[in-house]
Amino acid sequence: MSLTEILYSHDLRLLDSYMSQCFVKNMEFFKSLNPKLFAELSKPPTTHNLFFNDNELNIINLQDNAFVYPRSGENTMIATHIALSQTPMNNPHFVVHTNHLALQKLDEDKIPLTAFTCNGIITLMQESGGGQSYHLPSNFLPSSTFFGVLGGIFLQLLLERDVSFHSLLLFEEYLDMLRIMLYFVDFPLLFSRTNDRACYIFVQDIIHQEFIHTYFSSRKITNNFLRLEVFLYESPKITNARDIVHEAYRVNSRGWGSFDDEMIGVRNTLHNLKSHYPVLHMPERVEIPICVVGNGASLDMLLPFIKANAHNMLIFSCGTAIKPLKAYGIEPDFQIEIERISYLKDVLIQAPLGDTTLLCGSVVQPEALALGKNAYVFMRGGSAGAYMFGAKSVVEFSAPYVGNAGFALAALLGEEVLICGLDCGYIEGKSKHAKNSFYGKEAPQIPAHAFKVQGNTESSVYSDALFSLSARSMERCIKAFAPRMVLNLGEGAYIQGTKACNIEEFSLRELERGEKQQAIDTIIAHCSTDYTQVFRTYGDLNLAEVLAYKEEFMTLVSYRVCNKKELFALIDRAHHFSLKMSAQNAFVGLLFEGSVGHILHNLMVSALHLPSDDIEEFYYKAVGIIREGMEKMVMSYRLLCISLGRQLTHNVKQG
Repeated sequence: MSLTEILYSHDLRLLDSYMSQCFVKNMEFFKSLNPKLFAELSKPPTTHNLFFNDNELNIINLQDNAFVYPRSGENTMIATHIALSQTPMNNPHFVVHTNHLALQKLDEDKIPLTAFTCNGIITLMQESGGGQSYHLPSNFLPSSTFFGVLGGIFLQLLLERDVSFHSLLLFEEYLDMLRIMLYFVDFPLLFSRTNDRACYIFVQDIIHQEFIHTYFSSRKITNNFLRLEVFLYESPKITNARDIVHEAYRVNSRGWGSFDDEMIGVRNTLHNLKSHYPVLHMPERVEIPICVVGNGASLDMLLPFIKANAHNMLIFSCGTAIKPLKAYGIEPDFQIEIERISYLKDVLIQAPLGDTTLLCGSVVQPEALALGKNAYVFMRGGSAGAYMFGAKSVVEFSAPYVGNAGFALAALLGEEVLICGLDCGYIEGKSKHAKNSFYGKEAPQIPAHAFKVQGNTESSVYSDALFSLSARSMERCIKAFAPRMVLNLGEGAYIQGTKACNIEEFSLRELERGEKQQAIDTIIAHCSTDYTQVFRTYGDLNLAEVLAYKEEFMTLVSYRVCNKKELFALIDRAHHFSLKMSAQNAFVGLLFEGSVGHILHNLMVSALHLPSDDIEEFYYKAVGIIREGMEKMVMSYRLLCISLGRQLTHNVKQG
């Protein structure tokens, strides 16, 4: 008999045989899947155990012998789980998250090529009878995150109703609680009922947050919108686990970019290379501290320190930090910029830039770069333009903010890095940016969507998806570039790998005469105009690879899709293809990755707004729109190659 049949029979004596068989089956499964976990599950319980007799089913706390479920006239454990198993997507015990994403058309003026495809899919949905609410079949659940399920009986009841999960993350605070689940839940079946066995189980502690980020990023599109959540009790560990998952879920929705934006960066890169700006190439570390300055609220209190120590360190000013620095009488050694925006030139004029040396990502607007009395270029990782022609030196971890680029440069070029004003969050009681900056007067405000994070000092700090992405990028940068010491002098978010430090707690050594200039000269000496040395394949615009990408992607998405479960699976495959291509050929992959993400997201959400699970006709028509959109993108790149490509091969400056 199935567990459902036993529970509805109200004859608990039938449970004994079911539980014994289920437990043995699950232990064999975990023995082969995870021997270490199997060994732990084989030990006697220490915190909780299953309580079972012919009349009652419950969980007992072994520390105080208290029952987890109330003991009343009915079996509350069974009643609770039967209630949980009823329509989870419309069940008051569950929470359905949407990442604050709504289906809306993209700006056709800002990103016309991406908008053409995405908006076309939305229009198709509306013409196909789509409504305001979303619909999933009753036997298919989206990304699900369950915390502390107290026996998990409802999971088995769902499985016996032929319900499948697109992906599932399960957290149990106690090993004994997972052991109790083995009596009821068919884990081999549970794993098989998730797409591509996307079932993640965490017990006792979520130590490796990267695993949580991987859960979302590996299915960046399908795990980005609907998320089903349940937790049957609250505790500090449950709250912490939920917070970690929520942060990773929010971060997953940011940093997508678009083909249109990448094309601006590619055009700018080609223009800047035509102008023969020296490119950072195979740099060496300098022996003096590098102070990287962002425009966060922390900068205000650090300006006196920076000014007093300017002669003993290099100052990397990031983006709009230049204005408060100059207003305080501080001259940065390098002004770091990465923005492709058209008004960057005006921002630098207002700062004013003056004679400050520019060190910019290759994607920066040429008119802005031309303002520099001295200007140098680096290949900024994360943007397609950085990987043109196979650059030998790409500065990774340079996104999402200009502060990340400045920090990555400092960590790459220096043994000792000082962080000033890279707050990666909102400091309670303070404005978002420093005073006297480009943003003018700002009122202290914590956005409603922000979440609290560990601060670098005693100040209360809140983050959002983009700030969290920035902090994680800095942490990965520290691990990869391994500077000897990173001191965080600000009041913003704590950055793992840094040491929180008060400016009164240390002093910089006095540099010898000419030592600072020598460090500057060392950095500049590693900027070259000999592009045949800087790049492995200078002049190769990868047009054939761009055409091949389009063909392979269209072949992949042209498979027949009949329902929403099949659509989720195909979207995962298409996203994995996008990631694979970015790894194999970063230039081509990143050129398309953002727009492919937007297209897949809008395809998924539009399909969810259709009232029927039969989406075969809708999907067939959507593929036609995607094909036309991809053709437009490829044609745009082909025209760029014709207009600019030939000039590169005839204009290589040796230096």
